[in-house]
Formats: sequence, structure tokens, C-alpha cells
Amino acid sequence: MKKLILMRHAKSSWSEEDIQDISRTLNERGRKGAALLGAWMEKENLTPDMVLTSAATRCKETWDGVSDHLSQTPEVVVERDLYMAGPEEILATIRARAKGDTVLVLAHQPGIGMLAREMRVDPAPHYAAFDKYPTGATTVLDVPIDDWADILPGTATFETYVDPKKLGI
Repeated sequence: MKKLILMRHAKSSWSEEDIQDISRTLNERGRKGAALLGAWMEKENLTPDMVLTSAATRCKETWDGVSDHLSQTPEVVVERDLYMAGPEEILATIRARAKGDTVLVLAHQPGIGMLAREMRVDPAPHYAAFDKYPTGATTVLDVPIDDWADILPGTATFETYVDPKKLGI
């Protein structure tokens, strides 16, 4: 059994109009949200063995904020292919790169939210936020596989969902 954590980056800043999208940073609310997510993950014993993160600055900054609150340091792989990837591309990256029993994928909407819904074998929770998959949204799934290369949609069981708003921001 593997554990897959699917996280959308925290709230990004739109204050710089001439910056490329991939280079957008987090705003203050995003930094606070990332810290809350990290503290929540530590409390729930959800430290990943590996992190696969988009190359976007806002994803890398989200991970920095999360990791500041974790007691263990996982392997982190920055993947350009995760930038604005759809669910199929995200799954392909997981199959090719994931290692360990618990993997966190940090990416973008709509792909990460679509994957969170498509991975489930059980019904989606009745959270309006889960359908929207807001910034910082995080879903934890149990995947009945021994090898990440075998991951398929429609096979995972929902463990939990959280976002910074549910954590108090």
C-alpha cells in the first residue's frame, strides 16, 4: 500500500504584472497557508518519502513553507513537466519518478484537482472546496499498489482532505 498526497500550491501573488506565470511567488496568505499545511502534515504524521514538485516558483515556495514544519527531510525532485500538467501527465510523472511509500505531488489547478477526483474508487467527499480545489488544497489517498509504476486512476481510497481555510486561514 502506498500513500499519495496531492497538493495544489498555496496562494500566489499577482502584484507583479510583467512577471512570467512560472515565476510568480506566494503572497503573505500563501506563505501562512504553506506553514499551516506543514504543521498539519507533521501533526498527522504525513511526512513524504519523496516530493515531486512543479518547477513553478509558487510550488517550490509552497514546499519550502511546508518543509519548514516537518521533522524529516524527504527527497525533492523539481519536475518541469508538472508545470500546468493535466492528470495524465501528473500520473506519468508519478509512474516514472516516484520512490518510497509516501509521495507528495505539488502542482497546479486544474490538473491536480482533477487527479484527486479521478484517483478515487470511493465517492468524493461532500466538501464544496474539494470540487473547486482551492490554493493549498491537499488530498491524502491510499493506493493499493506495491510499485508506483502500477498506479491507475479509480483505485485509491480517500483518507483525508484539508486546505488552509479549513486550518484557519
